[in-house]
Amino acid sequence: MNEEEDLAVLIYKSSKTAKARAAAAAAAAAAKEKEKQMNAPSEACQTTSTRKRSSAHLSGNNTSAKAAKSNSLSKNERRSSFEEHGGGKHAPKKVARKKFRYECSADGCTNKAQTGGVCRRHGAKKFRYECSADGCTNIVVNRGVCVKHGAKLKRCSSEGCTNIVIKGGVCVRHGAKVNVKKCSSEGCTNYAQKGGVCKRHGAKVKPKKCSSEGCTNIGVKGGVCIKHGAKVKRCSSEGCTKVVIQGGVCVKHGAKVKRCSSEGCTNKVRQGGVCLRHGAKVKRCSTEGCTNHVVQGGVCKRHGAKVK
Repeated sequence: MNEEEDLAVLIYKSSKTAKARAAAAAAAAAAKEKEKQMNAPSEACQTTSTRKRSSAHLSGNNTSAKAAKSNSLSKNERRSSFEEHGGGKHAPKKVARKKFRYECSADGCTNKAQTGGVCRRHGAKKFRYECSADGCTNIVVNRGVCVKHGAKLKRCSSEGCTNIVIKGGVCVRHGAKVNVKKCSSEGCTNYAQKGGVCKRHGAKVKPKKCSSEGCTNIGVKGGVCIKHGAKVKRCSSEGCTKVVIQGGVCVKHGAKVKRCSSEGCTNKVRQGGVCLRHGAKVKRCSTEGCTNHVVQGGVCKRHGAKVK
């Protein structure tokens, strides 16, 4: 009896273990199927992502190649600039370029060269359009001709005025404002000549001398004086050879001249609106004890001023 009971117990235990193994195997199989179902969409995503990665990798290679070329060029440029500037730690700063100025080739002249390596003073010819009329050398103003040969100019819009328009349809006399520097001294309305002041207040302006050899006269027109060919308008009255002052005539034949501002005085103005008699300051002869007016070279006629 004991042996039969022992066998029954063994059979019971073995059947239980077999059932447990079968259940475990079934559970493992079910778990595997679930894992397969879960991993199926992720694999599809992985395939698409791998395709994208491959295309991105190709484009990345192209861009990286271009970037490498540009980097190599920039590095070469940096090296060249680095070597030129002595290999400092920092990049060289930008320096403003100095404008090169060609100077006149004449000895001792520092003026700017215009044409032919010389300045205007030493023979450089200024290019200009000349009037198309035969034998005329005036500058063209309008339609290929000068004012003398028919170039039309705008005239002042104020009644009876024939002056040329400067600004706003009027001339300077009738209100056209011109941006010209005035003398910096108080109460002076003269134009500044040099150093911000007029001649009256100390501007030293050397008048141009006649270009003919040995002549010390002041140049009037074309670089020469009246004696050596400078053309000056003469009085229009018959038999008069005096220079025109105003309105085509001289003072003798009706040209108006400013008179002294003092009452009852008809003398010509010399300086400051008055004549010599009423306080106009005039340079005197530099010789001691002489009160005559200067004529030429700082002296009067009596002490060596040459008058032709």
